[in-house]
Amino acid sequence: MNFPLFIARRIRSTQDTSFSKTVTYVGIGTIALGAGIILIAFSILFGFKKAILNKMISFSGDIRISQISANHSLSESPMARNLAWEKRINSIVGVDHLQAHVQKPGIIVGKENMSGVVIKGIGSDMPQIQIQANMREGSAQINKPQDIILSKSLAKQLKVKLDESLVLYFLSQPERPRKVHVSGIYETGLEEMDKLMVLADRNWVQKMNQWTADSIGTYEIHLAKPVSTQTILTTLPHEWKLETSEELYPALYDWMKMLDRNIIIFISLLMLVACFNLIATLWVLIMERVPMIGLFSALGANHKQIRSIFWWNGFFILLRGLAFANVFAAGFCYVQATYQLIPLDPENYYMSAVPIEWDAFTWISVNVGTMLLVSLMIYIPTQLIKKLELKDAINYKN
Repeated sequence: MNFPLFIARRIRSTQDTSFSKTVTYVGIGTIALGAGIILIAFSILFGFKKAILNKMISFSGDIRISQISANHSLSESPMARNLAWEKRINSIVGVDHLQAHVQKPGIIVGKENMSGVVIKGIGSDMPQIQIQANMREGSAQINKPQDIILSKSLAKQLKVKLDESLVLYFLSQPERPRKVHVSGIYETGLEEMDKLMVLADRNWVQKMNQWTADSIGTYEIHLAKPVSTQTILTTLPHEWKLETSEELYPALYDWMKMLDRNIIIFISLLMLVACFNLIATLWVLIMERVPMIGLFSALGANHKQIRSIFWWNGFFILLRGLAFANVFAAGFCYVQATYQLIPLDPENYYMSAVPIEWDAFTWISVNVGTMLLVSLMIYIPTQLIKKLELKDAINYKN
């Protein structure tokens, strides 16, 4: 029989004084609140990162392949489509799909305002579902040559609505205005994309560039799971270059790294508070049981056994706190993910509600990490037992 564990269970089932119960509940509540907030914080953090990355990648891909050129303007250098290379890339494990695009800078003129934009020609190899999540009005599919999909912020700036027309000037042919039809309106919340990117038919943009049907500007590779860039680099012709989404949008990735640093500081402070609260709780429980400690010592129990009794007592409080933490965090995350009760300003946060991302590995890691850290910390107050004299312990409340 494990003597310390047996006594700890007996103590837990016979804590009948209101003060001991109150202190125990405070310890459980502290662990539940601390661990629960950590779980929620990680779910929101990963939700933010996934939502932002999904929005960005839906318009730029995980990896972009383009022609090596000294041209630094928004106009692309043409590259010939390579069907054999496309087939080879699509066969790589982890690659979801490959799509080809053509882009061309222009000026779009509305009823009262105008704006410089980049016309991005998309084809049937771009799945509709890829931009469907960001659509606010109209269709995610371009059916006619001069149909365009523009952002909500551009539509507001140009004072144009769905199914209305605009005038488009390509910078290479400013003397030839084109009338375009707004067939859809999207919104990612990413200002650098929304204020610049207009989607159009790829074949039509090729004609405006005076390119042949097999000439494109870029390939975008979308990944189902991480793939080493070296694997793709070895397949590239020598005149092509590879850029990752992190290289294309470094400011956005820096912002997300800053979020990681802030959340680590926040979680460290929470864990510190939870640990010290449980230490204080266990300390009070030890002081409540000083005569019992003296009695066990008189009956021959050593310091290690007595310390183990209170360590187990603290561990039971920790387990109950973690159980409540998981219920609290799971309930909050489910309600927010389902009903989106907490809104956000899209102009500042890139999304309309607090996002939630369920990650089993993170939840297990937080639970195991909290258990290990607090288990080590609650060993500290048990050292008080070494300082108690047998005679003083027995007569403590007399």
